[in-house]
Amino acid sequence: RWKECPDCTKEARQSTWSAIVQLRQKRDDSRKGLLILELAIARNALMRKHILSVQTKKAGFDFYFPTPDKARHFTQYLSKVAPMRIKTTQSLVSEDKTNNTANVRHTLACEMVPLCRDDLVVIGKQAKGAGKLTGKLCLVLRVSSAVRLITVSPSREFDVSSQCTELHSDTYWRGESSYRLFLSSRRLVRFVVLDVELCDDERDRYNSGDSDQVYEGPQSGVSKYALADVEVARETDFGVNDETFMCVTHLGHLLSPGDVVLGYDLASTVLSSEAEFSIENDVTSNFVMPDIVLVKKIKGGQDQSRVEGGDDSAESKHKKGKAKSSGSKKRDRRMKKEEQKQQKLAAAAARMGLNTDEDVYFDEDDFIDGEGNSISAAVQKENEKFEKEVEMDEDLADDLAIVEAELREQSFSDNEDDESEKVDA
Repeated sequence: RWKECPDCTKEARQSTWSAIVQLRQKRDDSRKGLLILELAIARNALMRKHILSVQTKKAGFDFYFPTPDKARHFTQYLSKVAPMRIKTTQSLVSEDKTNNTANVRHTLACEMVPLCRDDLVVIGKQAKGAGKLTGKLCLVLRVSSAVRLITVSPSREFDVSSQCTELHSDTYWRGESSYRLFLSSRRLVRFVVLDVELCDDERDRYNSGDSDQVYEGPQSGVSKYALADVEVARETDFGVNDETFMCVTHLGHLLSPGDVVLGYDLASTVLSSEAEFSIENDVTSNFVMPDIVLVKKIKGGQDQSRVEGGDDSAESKHKKGKAKSSGSKKRDRRMKKEEQKQQKLAAAAARMGLNTDEDVYFDEDDFIDGEGNSISAAVQKENEKFEKEVEMDEDLADDLAIVEAELREQSFSDNEDDESEKVDA
């Protein structure tokens, strides 16, 4: 069918949008926090249908919409996927006092809670809403509509579920200063599991003598998490020394001897001044700081070292040519920065199921709606890579399944409310 060129479309759409959604997560590695949102948007064609254009920013995205109602509907969907606070502002573009009309543009700022799965977080003594985890060092188990936390030094006398808590966005923002990021997943270290023994209470709960039960999905009949005493050794220490560590972990039903697991090596980690301050002032005196905190099991063959843009940097190192003036160098840097920005935008838009040209032009016919409609080759290639990443990361796939289940429950309750309103009318 007939289409306008990208230049004309871009010029026309700049004057038609009336609402913008600014999605941000203010942390150093915001890419990880935005990943679950990209997945959720990619799985929902209805949410993408009204997006006029998208721009990448330093810590998130800007989405443009034709009307404020569509933008608010989009933010309501995002708030069910990840914890965030939403602020709405208005700006007057022009007004006609004769006809009593005005052109108003709406800005919906969505700031996500700056916590991601696998982060270590210190919950201060004065924190409210954290329950039994107040004044402790905690691990982020999951991020969906709320942040699920568990203490890194669990007691053998209690069940795993009793040592977890749900942190909602309003609770976090009311006491933001009481929740400090201690270490992020960039500091994870590889360990090898030498021995696993379930704690007495956990062994009695499932099968009084069997301590070799492993969680293999809901059909296995065992809960995913269980307390266990685990002996591990650093993978880098094999053949160098015989140093091993004992720790209590919630991964009892996921680990077996010989597995490789990621964790935090608190015994040898050099902490920043902020982290040391948090431990000295925010943690209670009776809290026992563990040497090792196990986080997740590594799936066989999974490569944990993903470096984005490595090919570009390697290629640029080998390029040689004539010496350039300072003006041309600045121009080249600007061009390279703009090119990287466009590539980042194209990759992000493709992951979210959006088709893009170099000037961010979207075609509704290329959206992925789950009904087998055709999509561009670039979008298809990027989404295949994205789905493979989800398949390799079991925890991320579980998070997405939980988010989709919550959204289904929410839509079901909304439908029931609509039907009841119709009956009352």
